[in-house]
Amino acid sequence: MKNLFRQGLKRIVATERRARGPREAKVISVASLKGGVGKTTTSVNLASALARFHQQRVLLIDLDPQGHVGTSLRTQIQPGGGKLSQVLVGDEPGDVMDVATDTSVPSLRVTPSDPSLNDAENLLSTKIGKELILRDALEITRTYYDVIVIDCPPNLGNLTLNALVASDYLLVPCDLSPLALRGVDSLLGHAQQVGARLNPGLDLLGVVITRHDTRTPSMNEAVLTTLESSYGESLMPTRIGISTSLSRAQHMGTEIFEHDDKSRGAVHYRELAAEVARRLGVIN
Repeated sequence: MKNLFRQGLKRIVATERRARGPREAKVISVASLKGGVGKTTTSVNLASALARFHQQRVLLIDLDPQGHVGTSLRTQIQPGGGKLSQVLVGDEPGDVMDVATDTSVPSLRVTPSDPSLNDAENLLSTKIGKELILRDALEITRTYYDVIVIDCPPNLGNLTLNALVASDYLLVPCDLSPLALRGVDSLLGHAQQVGARLNPGLDLLGVVITRHDTRTPSMNEAVLTTLESSYGESLMPTRIGISTSLSRAQHMGTEIFEHDDKSRGAVHYRELAAEVARRLGVIN
């Protein structure tokens, strides 16, 4: 039996794909348990802004089976790439970077949309060490990037759990609704458990207010007060306002800076990226 194990180990070593690169990416999971709060919009435009304005080499991972990253960037994603689901549940260990493809944004690469992630969600349950699979698939990949942004599914399934275990930071978009607030509390409770049991390096990068409507201050006040008292400095100073330009950019399949870099949405996401870069230590 010992010889069989040795043969298996030799085979795995022989099929190793890459040497380590010169970088060590900070990995950020963008997650929310409530739909419609701008999770994918935040993932896409934050990743783009870090690449465009902070000279970061960025990988954007579309871990959501709905594939909204691909929809949001469909005119900017170059042909190529592969299925992330195969990296996660295939027979052989894989690297995420091997299924990524280029975009028209310099220094920004993405993993293409993959509806098969729906099946991978269930298949992960059959894997030994199921919570660690994405972390291991990023071990080499993260040495070729400065920042990796993961757009998580809007639930607490195996894919989101893998993202949290693989990440250094969690960024939580939240609109000013009671349902979104409860979702933040629930998500952060689970993230604390992940930090205690599986990933002691996981930290809260921040909670970012999205879809902020300044025309309805009375409706926002109660939720905003609760967020401020609960999360204090973890609440990002930048608030992403409601913007028709963000909706138009998504409809046209581009990030906001390609669509209208002077719009309010572009200004807000550039400010958010600057704050994230400061918290990551990229800028002072």
